[in-house]
Amino acid sequence: MENRMRTGLPDTVILVHGLWMTGVELSLLGWRLKRCGFEVRYFRYRSWRGTLDEAALRLGKLVGKTAGERVHLVGHSLGGIVIARMFELSPPARAGNVAFLASPMGGSAFVTALFRCRIGRFILGRVIGEALMENRPFWSQGRDLLVIAGTLPLGFGVFFGVPSPHDGTIAEAETRVANAKSMRVRSSHMGMVISPGVAEILCKFFRGDD
Repeated sequence: MENRMRTGLPDTVILVHGLWMTGVELSLLGWRLKRCGFEVRYFRYRSWRGTLDEAALRLGKLVGKTAGERVHLVGHSLGGIVIARMFELSPPARAGNVAFLASPMGGSAFVTALFRCRIGRFILGRVIGEALMENRPFWSQGRDLLVIAGTLPLGFGVFFGVPSPHDGTIAEAETRVANAKSMRVRSSHMGMVISPGVAEILCKFFRGDD
């Protein structure tokens, strides 16, 4: 396979879910990545009741004990911020390339609006508060990063002043990361994880195809 490295093992891709999710919603994406020749693992964390640093440190441990010479990472929404925080706290030596799917690295108008009221803060939970309102991580790693933003505006964000273009939850401008490769896809926020086009983009990116 094109993605086999010196160890003879295929590269592994770890998928990191977003807020209120469990990782099950990433199963179809994982299946498609396996068809590309990658091993796939799912990182599950407490996205509502836990803490950002707790999730980031656990992810780093998973990367460290995962087989294969390179371990790529995909974070959907909040999952991308967990990955970024992991690199801030303790960058794994064997981490490969990284992809963020609709991750609000530049903040979120939707989250900011909800955080203005007590019920909104309760709904969103502790991790998203730390990630976006208190200690938002920055990306400064010397490794390839792909940022994919959706432009199909289906979601509650249309009622909270999310600037266009957006995916119904996160604006394209909110996903931008300096020096990253950026792409737009015609997809909603949750539609991105089941999009065959997104899976194809990720396969090419992790294989190093132009």
